[in-house]
Amino acid sequence: MKISTLCLVTDLVLDGNSDGGGKRPNERNSSRQTIHLWEFLKELLMQPSMYSNCIRWVNQEKGIFKIENSTRVAKLWGRRKNRPAMNYDKLSRSIRQYYKKNIIKKTEHSKRLVYQFCHCVL
Repeated sequence: MKISTLCLVTDLVLDGNSDGGGKRPNERNSSRQTIHLWEFLKELLMQPSMYSNCIRWVNQEKGIFKIENSTRVAKLWGRRKNRPAMNYDKLSRSIRQYYKKNIIKKTEHSKRLVYQFCHCVL
């Protein structure tokens, strides 16, 4: 996966706010590498045999995907980040932050739970 420098810098900026924060920087990275929500979503999308019932590609070439089961995606993200109270409202707030950073956007014909990765993360 090739990622532009702009995206890497963006991730550093988002890191403190994307998951609700609360931890000091050295605590956040002490035991494992930080994963960002957009990376996690791509991980799920790359394993359709396990996760196609909760997230799937609509058009992989264009980076368009659909969250089929928002509750399950939020629970998986919460488990990964050790945030048991994670729900889709909180997760979607993080996704909306990516709109401003040009990492994820709504599709041209905006549909519920359908998003598109911007070119810098494809």
